This record gives sequence, structure tokens and C-alpha cells, in this order.
Amino acid sequence: HCLKKHNTLSSKTMLIQTTRFGEVEIQDQDILTFPSGMLGFSAERHFVMIEDEMGSPFQWLQSVERQDLAFVTINPETAVSGFSLDITVDHMNKLDTEEVEDLNVRVIVTMAKKLEDVTINLQGPLLLNFNKKLGLQFVVADGRYNTRHPLFGDRLNLGATQQTEDKDQQEIAQAG
Repeated sequence: HCLKKHNTLSSKTMLIQTTRFGEVEIQDQDILTFPSGMLGFSAERHFVMIEDEMGSPFQWLQSVERQDLAFVTINPETAVSGFSLDITVDHMNKLDTEEVEDLNVRVIVTMAKKLEDVTINLQGPLLLNFNKKLGLQFVVADGRYNTRHPLFGDRLNLGATQQTEDKDQQEIAQAG
């Protein structure tokens, strides 16, 4: 048997065409492979993560093969307090790791014209192992999350509650 030695330090640069970003230069080492594809897109296996504008919490998961296929993603902890997932041994095996710390979680964002209508899919999170360049999307089937959770739901409500409390405090101060 002849073993080929792979030089993992070398990286090829590729140009991919994207509908949203035009021509993008990527490194082949940046390509994430989803062996099972994405829900509704099982044929799409290769994606690259593209940062949104500087300082933005969003990232784009861009298909390498289909220029018109890109998902806006966000870390769910940015949007939802107390978000947690039950990671199984099967998930760990599919992502070629024994350490939960190797994994990153993203959820897909559905944009809308009005900020309060933007939603995130907490029921179909993405698990990513950037070290091994592997990803998977799975369904949280226990009913605690849905596919259209308001992105800023908690934050917008907290803001309104805070304004009401501030107003109540002002009224109390004025009455006293």
C-alpha cells in the first residue's frame, strides 16, 4: 500500500461566485462540509462562513456550489437567554470530536422588513466544528423551541418593560 502524505499547511485559494457578495476569494481550508446537507437542501454539502459587516453579530453561511444560496446566521446566545442544546454522542461522532468545547452553535435568521418581524430558527440549529471543518443541522424535537422565534423578542420586550418602569418611577417621584 502506498500512503500519500498530505501537507495540511498548504491551502488553495478559490474564487466563488455569490449572488449577494459577488466574487469572493476563499481558502479551501475554510470550507465547511455538511455530510448530510442542510434541511431542505440535502444536496448542498459545502459552505463557507462569511463575516457580515464589522461588529455585526451576523455571519453568512454561503454555499460553495450554489451562488444564490446563503443563510444569515447568528449565535443563539446573542438573541436568547438560557438557550441550551442536548448534544448527543451521535452529534459528536458526526462532527469528529469528543469535546463539546470544539463545537460552535449558530441558528438561521429569517430577515424581514421590520426589525420586530425578524425571526430565528431555534428548532433547527447548526452545530459546527471549525477545527475539523464539519457541520450539521439537526431538529430539536422536544417542543421547547420553534422555527420562528422573534430575534429581538426578549430584548424588545425588556426595552418596553424598562421604559414603563422608568415612567412609573417618574410618576411616583412627581407625586411625592
